[in-house]
Amino acid sequence: MSENEDRLVRWHAEHPGAFARALATSGSYHRLAACVPRDGRVLDLGCGSGELLARLGAPAIGCDISPHELRLAARAGGRVVRARAQALPFATGAFAAVLSHLAFSLLDDIERVVAELARVIARGGAFHALLGGGPTADGDDAFHRFLAVAARAVADAPRFGDPRARSEHGWRALFAASAWDVAPFVRCEYELTGSCDDVWRYFAASYIPRASDVYDAWRTATRDLVDTHNRVPCRIVCWLGSARRR
Repeated sequence: MSENEDRLVRWHAEHPGAFARALATSGSYHRLAACVPRDGRVLDLGCGSGELLARLGAPAIGCDISPHELRLAARAGGRVVRARAQALPFATGAFAAVLSHLAFSLLDDIERVVAELARVIARGGAFHALLGGGPTADGDDAFHRFLAVAARAVADAPRFGDPRARSEHGWRALFAASAWDVAPFVRCEYELTGSCDDVWRYFAASYIPRASDVYDAWRTATRDLVDTHNRVPCRIVCWLGSARRR
């Protein structure tokens, strides 16, 4: 494994299931699951603790590099295998679709990943990935306040993946081979509004170092946003990228 992959495995060993818990009620897993029919064999690439697998049902299988996340997914009834996205242990044309929930943009050697996707997805099948997870372009909610107080921690955060994996222009370069048709990206907003502790779970799961050191400053910065039900507003923006095998 690469240095970045080792770093991800260590983080998820300390925080198994944290990311799925942060987004469980957002609707993002449901949105991605809706991209594929129920009767085809589907691979969940970077499946984590199995939140998406639970929505896909029996034909799906998940893979991830974190044994701690896979253990949670298996306990929840998911069919899982530990594997790197750059060397998938599946037959050519094994899947009608591959999905990836906020994991594709973390992967190293992304060109090799795309080659593996082209191999394991059957002709006419598709790859759908949810990308991003940043703040809205304007407004003033818990995410904007977080960025204001956590600038140093965000700057110090490790940089994962290839920038091409995060943009429509980059996808058109990565999936430029004749084997693929790339669809325009679809913008998706997801609601994370909840208690301060609920919203904080998302920021704490974003791989920033010393997240706990930022918490008190963020709580102070968001004090005026808390409503009478002790809820703080927060929305995230994601992009749905899709590429179909010819």
